[in-house]
Amino acid sequence: MEQDRMRLCLSLTLIFAPIAAIATDNPRTPTAELTPPEAVVRLADAAFAELVAPGGPAEPNWDKQGVDLIARLSAAPGGIDQTATVAESAGDRSVDHYGNGALPIPSGLEPVLDLPARPTSGDIGWRSISELGEGMWMRTSTRLARRGNALCGRGWDSLTILAPAGRPLSEDMRFAIMVVRLMAERMAALETCVIAFEQPDGSLIERSFLSDGRSLPKVDEQTKPIRLRPLAEAAAVLTP
Repeated sequence: MEQDRMRLCLSLTLIFAPIAAIATDNPRTPTAELTPPEAVVRLADAAFAELVAPGGPAEPNWDKQGVDLIARLSAAPGGIDQTATVAESAGDRSVDHYGNGALPIPSGLEPVLDLPARPTSGDIGWRSISELGEGMWMRTSTRLARRGNALCGRGWDSLTILAPAGRPLSEDMRFAIMVVRLMAERMAALETCVIAFEQPDGSLIERSFLSDGRSLPKVDEQTKPIRLRPLAEAAAVLTP
């Protein structure tokens, strides 16, 4: 259904760093099945326009609000290389790592879409594994630039969608892969930033902005709370 697919389209594009690459063919599905028809192209265009619609003018010193996430990670026991941010919501789990440690990957998965590597610039390396649903996960990486408390990026240098080995792709997942390929084209030139804000319960919420400081409310609607955890414990978050 169109409304359900629109929500799926938005959920797959609401990762803060943009994509800029050309997708390779899905090794498990004929290329023709993943070629986006015109109706899907129009849907992706509409979702993208809604996604990046700014919420209003930028506030003065917008990049000074919130907390310095990199400083928090660096001050944690073990430092930034042994610490991750995790989201543990059922069906929407993720682990993000900004250091040089080994990012855990759920077992029993194989790639169904692998965007070619593309160099990005920035002083912070970021890697993420996030749950998409139906047993599928998205693994991404990029480099980010610090701008006050904001972390800003222009494109992912890698993106892989992983699925349970040997399981046929559902219609929704084929659609999702087509959308990711389309977003790769549409987000190539867009720089976005995120800032972490501390909540009363000690968790953090990340808010998204365009590079000029205007907020992205549609992105923020999908934001989930995160917490700092030792990287060694992150694998347990990804286990069903």
